[in-house]
Amino acid sequence: MSGFSAEWLSLREPADTTARNLELMARLLDWRQRQSSLTVLDLASGTGANCRFLAPLLGGEQHWRLVDYDPALLARSQLEMQPWANATGHCDLEWLLLDLVRDWERLDFQEVQLVTASALLDLVSADWLERLAHCCGQWRAALFIALSYDGEIIWQPALAGDEVLRQWVNRHQRTDKGFGPALGSDAVAALATLLRNQDYKVMVRPSRWQLGPEQAMLQTALLEGWVNAALEIAPEAASELANWQIQRRRWIECGQSRLQVGHWDLWAWTDTVPSYTNSQ
Repeated sequence: MSGFSAEWLSLREPADTTARNLELMARLLDWRQRQSSLTVLDLASGTGANCRFLAPLLGGEQHWRLVDYDPALLARSQLEMQPWANATGHCDLEWLLLDLVRDWERLDFQEVQLVTASALLDLVSADWLERLAHCCGQWRAALFIALSYDGEIIWQPALAGDEVLRQWVNRHQRTDKGFGPALGSDAVAALATLLRNQDYKVMVRPSRWQLGPEQAMLQTALLEGWVNAALEIAPEAASELANWQIQRRRWIECGQSRLQVGHWDLWAWTDTVPSYTNSQ
C-alpha cells in the first residue's frame, strides 16, 4: 500500500480545505440534522485532516474511528487531535491501526452512519471498491468521499509537454498502489455505479485545486512527484522531462505559475433503515 509522509499531508491540507465542494457539504450538513449521535468511519485517515475539517461542521455528539496502517501518522494524529477532542466534550476519537487490504475483515461497519475518506479512491482497485460498497450497503451507511483525482492537470502558462506529462501521470495512477491495479481517475464513477445499484442516491461534484504563486511549495512538490511518476512510465524520456521541469520550476520560483488539479467529491445516502435497527 502506498504511504504518504506527514509533511506531504500537511502541505496539501490547506488546498484540500479550499477545494471541497460547497454544494455537497451543504447536503451532508442537511443530512446530519436528521441524525442524533453520529458514528463515523474515516478510512486512510492519515494525520486526521478529514476529521479536523468535518467534525466541527457536523456538530453534536460524534464518535470517530480513524483508520490507517501507518503507526507514525496515527501517533501524530492522536498527539494533535486528542487535546482538541477533549476540549469539545462532544467528539470521541478512536484510532485503529489496520491494513485496509489485508485486515479488511477487521473493519467494523456496524452501527456506522457515515463512512468518509479523502484523497483515497484513485489509489484503490475495482475489487476494493466492491468490498467498500457491499459493506456500506449492508449497513446502509452514508458516504462522503472527498478529493479523488479526476485526471485533470492544467498548468498556466502552458508549455509544450504538459499534455504528455499528464498522460504519463494518469498511466502511473493506474498502477498497483497496494490495493491491486488502481482505477485512478475512473474510481469515483465506478463507486457511484456500485452504490446506485444498491439503491443509493449519489451526487458527484468537482473539487478542484486552484493553486497560485502563494502555493509555490505545493506546486513544486507536485512537479517533482509527477516527474518521478512519469519517469517510471517512460524512462526513455528523461532528457525531455528534465527540460520541461526546468522551465516549470523557473515559473514557479518567479511567481508566474498557476496550476489546476481536478478532483471529485462524492456524497451518497439512502433512506433505507439499516439492518441492525430492524434486529433490535
